[in-house]
Formats: sequence, structure tokens, C-alpha cells
Amino acid sequence: MPSSPTSRGPRRSCWPARARPYPVGGRCCEHHRPHPPKGIRSMKNRLLVYVVLQALCLMYFLLSAGTFNSLGMVLPSMVEAFDMSWAQAGFGFTLLGSACGLVSLAPALTIRKLGVGRTLLTGTVILFAGFGLLYTSTGAMTYYLGTTLLGVGYCFCGTVPAVHVLSSSFRRRSTVLGLYFTIGNLGAVAGPLLWYGSQSAGFDWRFYWLMFAIASVVVGAFCTLTAGRLHIAPPEAQASAGGESAEWTVRQALGTVQFWVVVGAYTACLAINTTTHGFAYQHLMEHGIAQARASQLISLSALVCAVGSALAGLAGEKTSARTLTMFSLGCLGVSAATLALADGSVSLLIWMVAFGGGLGFSYVSTVMLLQSYFGQRASLELYSIMMAFSTSAALGPALGGAIKDQTGSFSGIFLGLACLSAVLFCAVAVLRKPGERKAPGVTAIAAE
Repeated sequence: MPSSPTSRGPRRSCWPARARPYPVGGRCCEHHRPHPPKGIRSMKNRLLVYVVLQALCLMYFLLSAGTFNSLGMVLPSMVEAFDMSWAQAGFGFTLLGSACGLVSLAPALTIRKLGVGRTLLTGTVILFAGFGLLYTSTGAMTYYLGTTLLGVGYCFCGTVPAVHVLSSSFRRRSTVLGLYFTIGNLGAVAGPLLWYGSQSAGFDWRFYWLMFAIASVVVGAFCTLTAGRLHIAPPEAQASAGGESAEWTVRQALGTVQFWVVVGAYTACLAINTTTHGFAYQHLMEHGIAQARASQLISLSALVCAVGSALAGLAGEKTSARTLTMFSLGCLGVSAATLALADGSVSLLIWMVAFGGGLGFSYVSTVMLLQSYFGQRASLELYSIMMAFSTSAALGPALGGAIKDQTGSFSGIFLGLACLSAVLFCAVAVLRKPGERKAPGVTAIAAE
């Protein structure tokens, strides 16, 4: 004779066991709501993760097209409109990079406290304000404020939240980050072409910024609505799941030489990136390159960058992140040196391939090097700190503009960046993985 419900404790449901699982959307009684079967929940979560990946890639596409890559193209028109010097124009680039770096700790804090969705919403509002100010800009001060807001918005909507979400949601992190940077870097291809197309169609630079102001609202809303529904595991759970390296705390990682070498490598790559995008367009035209061809070369280098990110993502599953970082530093150093000369088709071809390939590899390699050395537990904070200290890369455009005003050429800044890249290449070449150290109370488990 079956025992009564009271003899075996209260039943979880009024439905008989053979009737479970409950019909999706139905109820067992007025007091109980059914849950979708586990397989359905897993499928929905997996689908949501891929939708979020698409949204973040689209946002990075927008940021790549509308910030660092586009500003260098639009600057000659804005310099002429506002009668600015190139030192003033370069300072706007400095503010863009500085804001992006100095505020990078803020999205890490808001992600931990408020979640990814609200962080992206904040960034969307700031991006709209930045693009709107550039659209309505009347002089150097509004130009400076607009670029500063773009830097802050880039930080809230760009790589800081994306790297955190994707690294926490996928097991094959290198491949997924490669895909993210590949799709995003296609925006660097689209930006110069979009600018050239708008100029050919008779639109001015204000209309160009207006397009990005509208696009930032649309794409930002998509990211906010999708990423806001995604559940990210707490740092302790990520640490126990990551397992391929010992898990470090922030304080422990900051006390190692290796962390600061990685920061220096990232800073060198960023300095070459921002300075090249700031002045390559004008520099090429001063060396007798036609406007249309200069736009094509910059877009092709961005296409090579996208391909490089994809290859870096795949190579990162088999090759060490240190090797990939050395490759990116070497390529970027060669690109800076050849751009300083820009004396023929061969040197331009070398610059285009070396700059695009080195930049594409640098996006993936530095992130993977940081995570392979210090684990996943504090990767959000460590990546944000790296972004903050890399703000010094913003000195590149400022120095480049000053050198241009004094010497009449940008070649000096590019040769200086080539030397910086060579120094960091040697530092990474002798770098070794720090002694493994486990965070208190965290047990690293080998990943499957």
C-alpha cells in the first residue's frame, strides 16, 4: 500500500510523477507554476549566448567604424572648418584615447554592481552624446568634449564588457575572441569607405557624425536588451571552471613583473594603432598618395586586421599567447618604420600587411596572455587596469601633432614608435610565466 504524502514529507507538486514534466505554459494547480524542461532551458540559454555574441560584435563594428578609424579621416575637414593646428587636432585624439583608458575601471565596477545590461545602457547614452556633439560642433572645445565622451562610451560598450561576457560564456575563449575582434574590425574597413562614399555623394562631415549618432542608439538598444538577460557566473565560479592556470587575485597579479610587461606590450600596440589612424591619412597624402588611394590602403589594412584577428583566434588554441604577442609587436614595429618612409608601392604594401596583421593579432594575443598568466577569476579587473594604464598610449597622437607642427612631417613619431615596439618585443621574448599561486579558498579544476 503506497504511503501517504504526509508520511514522506510534502510533495513538490500536485501532479503525479508520471505526468512530469509539466506542460510548458500550464500549471499543476493554482499554487504551483511549472518550469520548462531542463533541455529547453539549456537550448534557450545557448541561443541567448549566441545572440549576445552577435550584438556585441555589432557594437564593436560600430565603435571601430566611428571612433579611432573615422576620426583620422574626418580630421582634415574639421581642421579646415575650425582653423585648428594639427597639435590641436591630435589633442582630440589624445582625449579620445585617454578617456577610453582612464575610465576603464568604471565599467568593471558597474558590471559587478549593476550588471552588463545597465553598463551597456550607460555607454549607449554617452556614445549618443559624443556623436551628437561632434555633429553640432562649432569649434575646438566642442570637438574636445565630443571625443572625450566617445572615449568614455567606447569603454562602457567596447572591449571591457565584451571580453568579460565572452570569456565567461564560452570554453574556447581564443576562438570566440578572435571572432569578436574579426567582425568588429570589419568596421574599420567600413569606416573609411563610408566616409569616402559620403564625401562622393556630396555630404559633409556633420552628416557623417549624425549617421553614427543614430546608429549608436539602435545598436546600443539591441545590446542592452539581449546582454541584460544573460546570467554571468560570479568570479569564484569562473575560477573553478577555468582551471588551465592558477587563479590570482588582483593584488597578487599587480605585484608581478609579468603583468606590467603585458601592460607595456598592450600600450605599445595601442600607441601605434591610435597614432597611425590619427595621421596615416594625412601622412600618405603628403607623400603624394591620392585621397582615394589613401582611403583604400587604410581600409585594406583594416581588412587585413580582421583576417589577422580570425587567424589569431584559431592559432591561440594551439600556439602560446606569448608567441602571438611577439608576432604582433614585431609586425607593428615594421609597419611604423615603413609608414615613416612611405617612398614606394612596396613599402606601402609592407605597411598595409604588417599594420593590419600585427594589430589584428594584438587584440587577441594580449587578452589571452593576460588570462593564461593570471587566470579567469580577476580577469575583468586586471583587463580594466591594463586599459587604464595604457592611457599613456594617447601621448602618441599629441606628440605626433607637435612633431608635425615643428618639423612639417609625421615621420619622426612613427620612427619613435618603431623603436618602442622593438624594446617591448625583446621584453616579451624573455618573459616567462609567473610562479603559480592559488587564490585563498579557490581550487583550480582542470578544464575539460
